[in-house]
Amino acid sequence: MTPPARVQAAIELLDAIIIAARDAGPAGDTIIGAYFKSRRYAGSADRRAVRELVYRAIRAWPEPPPSGRAAMLGLASEDLGLLAACDGSPHGPAPPSPSETGRTPRSEPVPKWLARRFDPAATPADLRSLLSRAPLDLRVNRLRAGRDELLRVFEGAV
Repeated sequence: MTPPARVQAAIELLDAIIIAARDAGPAGDTIIGAYFKSRRYAGSADRRAVRELVYRAIRAWPEPPPSGRAAMLGLASEDLGLLAACDGSPHGPAPPSPSETGRTPRSEPVPKWLARRFDPAATPADLRSLLSRAPLDLRVNRLRAGRDELLRVFEGAV
């Protein structure tokens, strides 16, 4: 998939997720799984990139955005790479019109709809930390490899 096609796929998924959220439909990860199951041509890197775009958009808006396109254009206001992907290419989204620009996502640490579910004593820093990717922990069979050996293999590991 090209970068514009990835953005278009994220827009389509966000539209489906917004409808499901409004109508008490299936969860977002269920929708994403079904979407890629019917599109076998998307490789693992494409699936990961689209999924990250979708979840980034979901986390960025305080309330569900009006459409998937509005969500992506809101992210594009902060990420010029996304804006460049809206080029009107055959598999990509159309360029934004002047009336579509200017909408930006939130400034709160987490969306309002999600913040209501947390403990009221949680600080903004606590909530903001939940938006980053979780660390990856690996278990090692010490009979096959040692810690020092694996630290050399995995760049950035501690």
